[in-house]
Amino acid sequence: MAATVWTLVRAQLALLARTPLALLAVLALPFAMLLALMLFIGFSFPTLEFGAMPGVRVIDRLLPEMAGTVAASAGILVLTLHLAEMRDTGLLGRLRRSPMRDGAYIVAQAVVTVVLVAASTALFMAVTFAFYGPPRTWQPLSLVAALLAVTYCSVSAGLLLGGLRMPRAGARIAAPLCFVLLFAGSGLGVPREGWEGVAPWFYQVTTVNPLAQLNDFVFGAYVGRLSETWPAAAALVATALVVNLVTRRVFNWEGTK
Repeated sequence: MAATVWTLVRAQLALLARTPLALLAVLALPFAMLLALMLFIGFSFPTLEFGAMPGVRVIDRLLPEMAGTVAASAGILVLTLHLAEMRDTGLLGRLRRSPMRDGAYIVAQAVVTVVLVAASTALFMAVTFAFYGPPRTWQPLSLVAALLAVTYCSVSAGLLLGGLRMPRAGARIAAPLCFVLLFAGSGLGVPREGWEGVAPWFYQVTTVNPLAQLNDFVFGAYVGRLSETWPAAAALVATALVVNLVTRRVFNWEGTK
């Protein structure tokens, strides 16, 4: 099974490398958002400390915010659209009828998503550290573990959305809409605490937004602190486990015809 997964991973990465949407969602988006925030807030904002957390710069809050957003985008947006495309072209059904096990294909998709998130986060960190230096204290292993949790949740959602009996056109509407709603409700890439004084009602929205809770969890792991949102993050991981069970029953390999 390992050899099959590795073959599928290589083929999928080669396919995604030629897919503009995938590159936009997991590579260009973080840098575009960073540039937009720098233009909106001011180029000096990364040197300022973040609120009531001494030693934590705004850039230290923004980096995990973008990393978590990329993890959500890679699973919910890229994976959903990929599955819908594969199904509509008949490739998914052909794979199902091959000697390949169903689990091998699912594992391969999860591995590919992890690779995309890792590449985007590493590139983002390299550029950020080159310009502003690393934070005073940070926990790379904790960051990796937190991002894996977010990626697992997003992959579970992507497999469910991509496995539903809807045509490619429907997936092209459902997946971006789902991601945009999560992204907008999480604070539009701005650390959600910044909205508390500007738009209190919007800040309240972020307190119940799943992506905002997960991004807070990633931020806490990045700076070596246990986020107050860890119960919400744990609940979302548990929900993802349930979603996996549902997906096994409803996953559609052959299409609507």
